[in-house]
Amino acid sequence: MGSMEQLEIKETKIQVRHHNVITNARHELSAVQLDIYFMMLSRLKPGDSKDTKYIISVKEIEELTGRQWNYQQLREATAGLIGKVFEIEEEDGLLQVAMMSSAKYLKGQGRIQLSIAEDLKPYLVDLKNNFTSFQLFCVLSMTSKYAKWLYVQFSRWKDLGAMTFEVEQLRYRLNLKDPSGKAPEQYKQWGQFKDYVLEPAIRQINEVSDLRVAYAVTEKKGKSIHKLTFTIKMVSHVQTVIPFESEELDREAAQLKGRLRDIGILDTNLINKILNSTELRKKANKCLYDISLRRKDIINPGGYFRTTLGI
Repeated sequence: MGSMEQLEIKETKIQVRHHNVITNARHELSAVQLDIYFMMLSRLKPGDSKDTKYIISVKEIEELTGRQWNYQQLREATAGLIGKVFEIEEEDGLLQVAMMSSAKYLKGQGRIQLSIAEDLKPYLVDLKNNFTSFQLFCVLSMTSKYAKWLYVQFSRWKDLGAMTFEVEQLRYRLNLKDPSGKAPEQYKQWGQFKDYVLEPAIRQINEVSDLRVAYAVTEKKGKSIHKLTFTIKMVSHVQTVIPFESEELDREAAQLKGRLRDIGILDTNLINKILNSTELRKKANKCLYDISLRRKDIINPGGYFRTTLGI
């Protein structure tokens, strides 16, 4: 099954649900970290236990985003996520919690196994009535980390149609301003902030998402811009639908099928024979891993695969 066929399996739009308290938290994440984080969120299900592991496919991220991340970039990104701290205001105090507790790169599979910090999981899994939903495909299609974060905010308020931010509050949330004052403020001048952060982000949201956003200055203090009001409209947006909710075995089968076709194994009967046998799947994955390590030495990967498996 080709990548486009895989992307068209589902007929309903898959949404990621994001707890409002997490949405409000201030954090600094790179584009690749946001991609990994949103993919991880798509795997969450109500009733997940504290020991649940979440597996994401590097190839799937690349297909959705149109960007390629090398191993070192991914490794640095997940290490950074483990070290990132969410600060969440709770009723009885301030909670500081790591947003991810571990990441394991599954050898030869192009997949990452992630686990979520136990203290954070109630905010992500036990969603109940206090959550924000947004379409993962839209977020992953955005290249600007500011667009990603703003889209999450706008999704919270889309039913009301408007939201107001103080400019200083917005700078703080976008991590352009260090509350401790230790780091220099980025895009300090209004013109810089508007030209390099705000308008490019809104333009990208309007181009690739199901929202149409505009803004107006609604309050000044002297000559300084103090408050912005954003108007938010939902539109019918035709987009590729992503099969995030397929069962894990189905995802593995689709990935294995794609890897077999990459080495020239196109016989449908042979592919189905492998997919329907747990033992053959294990042998196939091991052989494909060997091929990836010895790519330069193996002239005919398809022939090597058939010979190794004896089929």
